[in-house]
Amino acid sequence: MRSDKAGFTLIEVLLAILIGGMVLSSIYGVFTSVSRVSQRLESEGREYHKVRIFFDRIGGELSSLRMSQVGRQAVLESGTVADDSVFLEFNTELVSPLLERYGGISRVRYEIREDEDGKTLYRSEQLLLADLAATEPLPFIDKLTDFNLRYYSGGQWQENWSGTSPPQMIEIYLQIEVDGRMLPFRSSFVLPAVKG
Repeated sequence: MRSDKAGFTLIEVLLAILIGGMVLSSIYGVFTSVSRVSQRLESEGREYHKVRIFFDRIGGELSSLRMSQVGRQAVLESGTVADDSVFLEFNTELVSPLLERYGGISRVRYEIREDEDGKTLYRSEQLLLADLAATEPLPFIDKLTDFNLRYYSGGQWQENWSGTSPPQMIEIYLQIEVDGRMLPFRSSFVLPAVKG
């Protein structure tokens, strides 16, 4: 007795498995590619966020620059320390939220420190009109590969600043390494009430 029901042959089954495997492996390839891009963008996004906070913070501090001298320190100082690390220090009327209750003027210092993990930007603050010690320098941005300051005054840019009064503008350039990629950032800040 013969059955009229037709089934799948072995070749048809193997061909269906092969096509299914190819579809699944291409879906897996797309998924891993999207996952890698997502992780990279998340890493870069964290660094962009840190830099944006830094530029917002220092921009506010520089726009609130205290132009009259308090004590013996210049209104704005910049340079390098013994290990050629860059620093920028200035008086500002913008005080950190934790120190606001004391009010007044603070002396803010940004400096680059290098350790085994690379360069890190640190920030510290000291109230000038209250008898409080300077805050412990806290890391602000890590993974720096480059950090430069330029100063604009009298119609020209200078690499170093040693004037008795602040420059008209400060340009900050920094570069961060994220997963083997270099991300450059540059911003300029016009200082208030500085004539040129």
